[in-house]
Amino acid sequence: MDFTTLLRFIHIFSAIFWMGTTLFMLFFLEPVIQRAGQAGGQVMQLLAGTTRFPQVIALSGILTVLAGLLMYWRLYGFDPGIMFGARLPLTLGALAGFLAVITGFAFQNRAVKQLVALGAELAAQNGPPSPAQMGQMQAHQARIALGTRIAGVLMIIAVIGMVM
Repeated sequence: MDFTTLLRFIHIFSAIFWMGTTLFMLFFLEPVIQRAGQAGGQVMQLLAGTTRFPQVIALSGILTVLAGLLMYWRLYGFDPGIMFGARLPLTLGALAGFLAVITGFAFQNRAVKQLVALGAELAAQNGPPSPAQMGQMQAHQARIALGTRIAGVLMIIAVIGMVM
């Protein structure tokens, strides 16, 4: 297996995981968590705080983008004539994928960490959350949901750019 084939393998499989997980969260998990109220917050806390889910999804996004950039560079170089000529859809798809990773870090990374810290605080107090804590939890969940929506749209644009 040559290096480009290895990059293609890494790019495709990490992208499938990244996008599949993001779309699952967007269309199924987040709506259920929102409907579940306080119990939904506990599920998010468990998912974000007791599993490696945030790190694994971030790693899949990083691997997707890095493998894609390396493959693009090996196949086409970064010649503006190619990037903005015949390969413009691929270039725009790559840009959308890169922006999806940035969105994940900008919107979700910090909010997930704050949600986990809030969950630990709630567990330590052995009582129901205060209205202020509930407001913080909902704000973090909303930020995560917004990041998921934006990243999902960008990933769909990336796929369209890859197949054109």
